[in-house]
Amino acid sequence: MTVAVPTSSVLPEGVLAFVRHPPAARLARLAQARQLLSEPGVLPLLEEAVHVPQLRPGVLALAQVDVCDAPDMVFTARAEHWMRVARTTWQESAAFLADVAWQARRDGRRVSEEIPRGAALAGDAVTARTRIHLLGLALRYDFRRVALEEVLRAHRGPWDVFSRALFAFALLGQSNPQGLQVMEDVLADADDDVKVLHTLLHGLWLGDGLPQRHQHMLGILSRPPFRGRTDAVALFREAGVLREMRCFGEALATIDRALELLPPGDPGVHDDLVRERALVLLARDACALTDGASQVPASG
Repeated sequence: MTVAVPTSSVLPEGVLAFVRHPPAARLARLAQARQLLSEPGVLPLLEEAVHVPQLRPGVLALAQVDVCDAPDMVFTARAEHWMRVARTTWQESAAFLADVAWQARRDGRRVSEEIPRGAALAGDAVTARTRIHLLGLALRYDFRRVALEEVLRAHRGPWDVFSRALFAFALLGQSNPQGLQVMEDVLADADDDVKVLHTLLHGLWLGDGLPQRHQHMLGILSRPPFRGRTDAVALFREAGVLREMRCFGEALATIDRALELLPPGDPGVHDDLVRERALVLLARDACALTDGASQVPASG
C-alpha cells in the first residue's frame, strides 16, 4: 500500500520504496539516491514527505545525498535549506550534519572555508544552528581544537546540547580540565544522544592528563547506545583506554571486534583501527620485556 504525502501527490514508487527501505550497502544506496533525486519534480515532494513520520528517516537520507552532491558555492545553503524545511530537532541536525561533514571531508571539501567565521554567527535560529554544527564538525574532524574553541566562544547562540558538546570537545581535546564540567553538564541534558557521546569520547581520547580520564571514558562507553558493543568507533576508543590501562588481552579482543564490525568503504578509519591493534601488541610486548627484565636477579 502506498503512503500519500499530505497536500501533495503520491511519491513515485521508486522513491517510496527507497525511503521505506534504503539499501544497506553505502555505494548502492548512494547510486540509487542520486538516480531518484534526478527525477523531475521529486524535491518538492520530498520536502513535504519529510513530515510523514514513517517516511522521515528515509527522506532525510536522500536529503543528505542532495546536500553532499551540491556544488561548493551552494553546499552549506542546501544544508540550511533542508534543516529549515524539515524543521529538525538539534538531535536530527547533529546526526544529519555529522554524516554530511564526514562525507565532505572524505571528498576533500573544505567546509570550514565555505562558512566564513562571521557568517556562523548570523541568520535565523535554524540557520545559525546549522552553520555552527557544520563548522564545528568540520573543525572537530580536522582536530582543530583551538580554532573550534574560538568559534564557539564567539557564538551568541542558540546553544543547543550538541553545540555545547562541541565546546566540551574543544576544551577536552586541549587537556583543559574545565572541559570536564562542561561535559558533565552536557551529559545531564543529552539523553544519551549517540552523536553527543561520540563527540565527548573524541575529546577525552585526545586529552592528556585529565583527572580520571579513563574512568570518564569507560563511563560514557557503558551508556545504553554502546552497551550492545556494535559501534566500531566506540570500540576503537575503548581499546585505546584498555591499552593505556595495560589490560592488553581485553584491548586486543575489543579492537578485533571493532575490525569485524567496521563497514567497508572507509579506509581511513580502517587504518586507525589497524594502527591501534599494532599499538596494543607493541605495548603488550614492551611490558612483557620490562617485567621480565625486572625479575632477573642482579649478578653478585
